Order: sequence, then structure tokens, then C-alpha cells
Amino acid sequence: MDRAEQLSLLGGFAADQWGLVTSAQAKDAGLNGVQLLRLAEAGLLESVAHGVYLVAAAGVPQHLEIKVAWLRLRPTVPAWERSADDPDSGVVSHASACQLHELGDIPAPQVEISVPRRRVTKDPSVRLRTAMVETADTTLIDGLPVTTARRTIVDLLSAKADGGHVGGVIAEADRRGLISIDELAEAAGPFARRYGMPRGSDGRALIEHLVLQAGESLRSDQLERASQAGFKSALLGLQQAIEAFSQSAGLGSVNDAALAAVADSLKLRPPVSPDVKLPMLIPPEVQRRLADAALPSPGFQHLAESIRKLQQDAAASRRDARSTPDEATPAARSSERADGDDHEP
Repeated sequence: MDRAEQLSLLGGFAADQWGLVTSAQAKDAGLNGVQLLRLAEAGLLESVAHGVYLVAAAGVPQHLEIKVAWLRLRPTVPAWERSADDPDSGVVSHASACQLHELGDIPAPQVEISVPRRRVTKDPSVRLRTAMVETADTTLIDGLPVTTARRTIVDLLSAKADGGHVGGVIAEADRRGLISIDELAEAAGPFARRYGMPRGSDGRALIEHLVLQAGESLRSDQLERASQAGFKSALLGLQQAIEAFSQSAGLGSVNDAALAAVADSLKLRPPVSPDVKLPMLIPPEVQRRLADAALPSPGFQHLAESIRKLQQDAAASRRDARSTPDEATPAARSSERADGDDHEP
């Protein structure tokens, strides 16, 4: 078998394994160790880890260390034949999962992989964590099985990762729509005390604490602040418009009560906030004069339509914020595992 034939056989594996092939797969294809060594000496293969080679023509893949570590869990089985629930396989998790999701800046000195039963490795750059990962808590990124963003955050909380780093991961996952804060809060509740939260604190309080610790903010909070600012701006515009109508109709200056009457007639409601208030006790005379003079005018009707549209847009924004999709909804079943369940290599 010449070199071209040897490379062709190896390429059958490498094409769907990020340019990588294991020595066990090469052996099954009919190549021996001497042939692999000669291909490496010729610069056609590169040894990237014990028992794993990179076809030089393929180029170095992104997250090489993670892919190599995962391949070595089952070196004889091609990547495309492995399933996430394989008891001898595993799912990329914890900080390594953050790297693949591109979430936060949490340090990842080791490749972390969750395996369904206890396993050990002599590789100091790899950490195998014993944990069951359900199919619903798994997604594929670049062909690798990876814990979903939600499960990844729950795993980090269970491992008591640095709060500021976890908060950064949560904030970014929230901005990108990878998680539902309400569903994450339900799963995060049991870890509140681990992070020094007062007794009785729930998952939402923990999430807000961690995000604040990271110097970030949740998307829902950003939307609320924007809603507050938008409402105040709209109210000012409404007051100015009604003032103009009132002056032209001889009603005189419009006070807060008159403004509130018009806002109420348009069903314009402020966001829930203690610093945005409208008096709702409207003198009957003010109501009558506004109805007689301002409301029938075409200009005011146009203003009313504009305010209604503003309210509808704000309501739609709030609905969008509440209905943020989560890529994995079932609760992580292994979140209650203590740190003692982790096994060092």
C-alpha cells in the first residue's frame, strides 16, 4: 500500500472528524504504527496527542484540545457513529462548554467532559466529571455533543464556579436568547445559599446577584429601563400636544389631572415603577371640557392613534422578553451532585 492509498484510507475518517484520526481507527483501516510514523516523518500527518493524528492538509481545527479529548474517549469508533447517551462516550460540559458556546470569559485550564459513569484518565489536561446528561440537555456544536447553555450554567453553579464568571455567562446567554431566565431561576434556586445569599433567596435573586457581580445586566432589565424612559418621553410629548389643543380651544393651561384624563382615555399605562405616577382623580369639569374641545378634533385623534401604537409596541417588547426561547427546558437532573462527585484524572 503506497502513501497515497494510506492517506486515502485515513482521509475517510479525517473528513468527518475535523481532520483528525486515531491510531486505533488507522489500525482498523489496515495501517500499522510504522506506517503512521513514516507519514508523520514525511509531514503528511502530525501527532497532536497520544494516539491521535492530524492530517496536515486539513489544517488545525478550532478547539483542537476539546476534540482530541473527546475522540480519545472511544478511539475506535468514528465520531459520526457515537451517540451522547453512549456509556463509554461523553458530553463536553462546564467551562469547556462555555468555550464552544462562546459564552463569557470563564477560565478553562482543563478540557471538561461529563461521562455517565466513573472513568479515569492519565491526561492532566482533561477532567472527566461523572454526571448523567439527558438528551434534552445536549446540543451539537461543530459536530461535538455539548451541554446546552442552560444546563452548562446549572453545572457551573453546582461546581461552585466563580460567581462573577458565571454571571457573565448568564448575561451573555440571556442577550443571545439561549436561555429563559424564569426557567433558569427555577433550576438555580437550590444553589443560592452556596453563593452566600440570605436564607430564603430564590433562583431569580441569585441570578441578579451574579449578573450584578459581573458588572452586567439582564435583557429584561434593559428593556424595563428603556420602557420607563420611553413612557416618560411619550408623556411629555402628550402634554405638549394637549397644551396646544387646549390653548387653541380656549381651555387655558392643562394641569396634571387633565393630562391624566387623556392618558386614561387612551388607556396609556406607565410601567410599574414608583417614580412614574399619574393622578387619576379628574374633576368632571375638566373631563367635560376636554371631551367637548379636544377629543373630537382630527389632530387629537391622530395623536391618540400614535399613543396607542406606542403602547402596542411596548406590550409586544414585553411579550418578546417573556417568551425568550430556551434551547433546553427540562431541569438538569444531576444539579444536586456535590463537588465530591467529580473525579480528578
